[in-house]
Amino acid sequence: MNSNADALLRLFQASTKAGAVMTGAFDNLVADLGLSSARGQILDVLERSQPRTVSQIARVLGLSRQAVQRLADDLVDRGLAAYARNPEHARAHLLSMTDQGCAAHAEALRRKGVWLESLAEGLTPTWLDMASELLTLTARRAAQKPPKTT
Repeated sequence: MNSNADALLRLFQASTKAGAVMTGAFDNLVADLGLSSARGQILDVLERSQPRTVSQIARVLGLSRQAVQRLADDLVDRGLAAYARNPEHARAHLLSMTDQGCAAHAEALRRKGVWLESLAEGLTPTWLDMASELLTLTARRAAQKPPKTT
């Protein structure tokens, strides 16, 4: 590999590790609310536009319907979301946040903000913007150039 490919590999490894560590830390931060980063993603979608079907949420998140179904059922079991009849489709119920879900989501966002502010201490907005742009560009390129097996 050339030096650019080596550097990109290090970036990939560092971003993968950072994502895993940050996800785990966030999960610990909101566990007492009955949330996790995965459940929070569902509530993020519902906050922007609820109610939604599980399939609609899956499309927004780029996840399988089955994965979102498991998370949605878990949110319902925890009292953070509820299903309602869908007048447009007999089998695809609508999912929306309950009052308890709205409160938990708001508290999770508050905690996340405080935590991210503490992580950002000493970092400049320019560094963070450049890192974000680089990761976005790299992801876009990876989507356009899938790995070849031969």
